[in-house]
Parts: sequence; structure tokens; C-alpha cells
Amino acid sequence: MQSIIHKLGFIAVLLTTVSAFDINANSLQHLDSETTAEQASKAVTNKSNQQTLASELSSDETPAVITNLNQVDQALDSQGLTEEDSHNVNGLLNQLHESAMSANWESYFSLYHPDAIFIGTDANERWNMEQFKQYATPTNGWRYDLQARHLLQIGDVIVFDEQLYSPSYGISRGTGALINTEQGWKIAQYHLSFPIPNDKAKRITSLIKQ
Repeated sequence: MQSIIHKLGFIAVLLTTVSAFDINANSLQHLDSETTAEQASKAVTNKSNQQTLASELSSDETPAVITNLNQVDQALDSQGLTEEDSHNVNGLLNQLHESAMSANWESYFSLYHPDAIFIGTDANERWNMEQFKQYATPTNGWRYDLQARHLLQIGDVIVFDEQLYSPSYGISRGTGALINTEQGWKIAQYHLSFPIPNDKAKRITSLIKQ
């Protein structure tokens, strides 16, 4: 009888131990599941945050910073000009861009010779001063920041080319000529263009042909 009681007791202890092990195992498994789910949720959240940040970085535009066009740290050079003429012509061209940026058309057109020609970026834009005024004066102006400029004097004429940066169009180029008058140097011609990289020329010109 005592042997049976001992056996029953041993079986009861064994069943209790197994039950306790199952409970602990289920708890650990549940804990592992919660940890895995939490980690997955955090990973999704982090990925979403990274995608949002990347989207914000790609969509945000850097605010345009207006530069002082009178500063002389750009790449400037002149050939054949006196120091005074170089200073005056650079100042005149700087004033041209500043006046256009602030839409100060009285100042802007005072820098041109009355018989000057402006050639714009479109093939049809070859304007005398009256035509150019009709185009420009209703607008709020335009902005082209100086990056480099080259001056060359030949006799009484100064020719120039300058590399500009437009927030709207990127790299741009201005070329032209100035003549010496009783009122000082005046612009006789200004030509604004967009340089096309050689490796993109055929693609761009094919679009223009359409």
C-alpha cells in the first residue's frame, strides 16, 4: 500500500513539474513573440522615418542666397584695359545684373547705348532697346549671379563673356560688347545663352527641332 502511495506521489510530482515546464515554455515563447513583433514594428518605423527623411531631403529646395555682385572674389580677368577701365566696366556689368534682379529698369537701361541690341535665349529674341523695354518692364526682373568674367579691349571696343548662375536655369552665359561714349562705357550688345554640354547636345537639339 505504501509503495502504491509513493508511486502516486512520484507521478503527481512529475505531472506538476511537466506542467510548470510547459507554462514557463509558453511564457517564454509568448515573450519571444512579443519581442520579435516589437523589433519588427521598430524596424518598420525606422524604415518609414528614413524614407520620410530621404523624401524631405530630395524634395526640399535650398533657399536661394543673394550674393553681392560687387565683390571681386569671382574669376575676373581683363586684357588690354587700363585699371580704371577694368574697374568701370566690371562695375557697369555688376550694376546691370543688380538692376535686373531688383527690376530697377531705369538704372538697367541707362547702361545700354540707345542703339544697342539685346539677344535673348529664344531664337526670336533679337530686340532693340524699345522692344526690350516692352518685354522687361512688366516683369519682376530676373536673377543671374556672376561666376566668372573675361574682358578684352580691341581699339575703342571692349568685348566680354561671363559665366552666370541662374536659380531657374543653372549655368548661363552672357556675351557682348561695350563702346566708349561721352557718357563713358555703354553696352552695345548683350547676348544671353544657355551653354549645352557636348554629351547632351544631340538630345537637346533634337528637342529644339520638334
